[in-house]
Amino acid sequence: MHRSFLSMNHILSLIAACLLLQSSCCHALATNAKQPKTYNYFAFGSNMASSTMINLRNITPLASSAAILPSHALRFNIPGMPGVEPSSAAVEPVDVKEQIAEDEVVHGVLYKLSESDFATICQTEGVPLAYSLHRCRVVPFVGDGNTAGQDAMDRALSMETSDSTTLTNDNLKTKEQSTSKKWGVPAFTLRAARKEWRQGKDTSPSQSYLNVLIRGAKEFALDESYLRKLENTSVGKTWIGNGLAEEMLLAAERRNR
Repeated sequence: MHRSFLSMNHILSLIAACLLLQSSCCHALATNAKQPKTYNYFAFGSNMASSTMINLRNITPLASSAAILPSHALRFNIPGMPGVEPSSAAVEPVDVKEQIAEDEVVHGVLYKLSESDFATICQTEGVPLAYSLHRCRVVPFVGDGNTAGQDAMDRALSMETSDSTTLTNDNLKTKEQSTSKKWGVPAFTLRAARKEWRQGKDTSPSQSYLNVLIRGAKEFALDESYLRKLENTSVGKTWIGNGLAEEMLLAAERRNR
């Protein structure tokens, strides 16, 4: 009986040790597991409105912030359906020799997305046929509907300029490469996929499409000057009301209530 009791205790101890080892291994695997991949995506068109992302694209952003993209221009060079939605927005790099002018920056929204949601963006935006992915650096800011974006960009770029003034001939190239990546946040955005679209003339968008851009600009309190720029953009002719973009978004919102 005494020997059986000892054997049972020994067995129970072995089981407890195995369970403890299994728990430790699981914890180690969970700790060392690869972190989910995320993407920074800079939206400048209808995706600026969070409702477009959530209700129309079925995307749940992990984070969002107003942001500004220097040395780029807002273009309406993605051809759409004439008389319905004549064009969509894109960004295009511009050659800035000195001080960046107002028409050489793009205001928008920086979204942090899961890998699957970023794939959805690429799919719904027509990458790579309509758009191509474009790597860029943006400056996030807290919108105030005044000049917060311009102020944030000026601060970021002034830091780069002050660093570059300390360069010597020996470390010029290395220092420039390092300071050029100090400001802002790396992100993906979208530009026209075809060379002829990039180099051609813009096509005025519908008022409906512009209304969605304006809605997003107001939601994230982008700079007043940029909001006025959107409001003063010339619109194209449409056969059905002001276009369909805004109505499609409203329909998606009603469906998801």
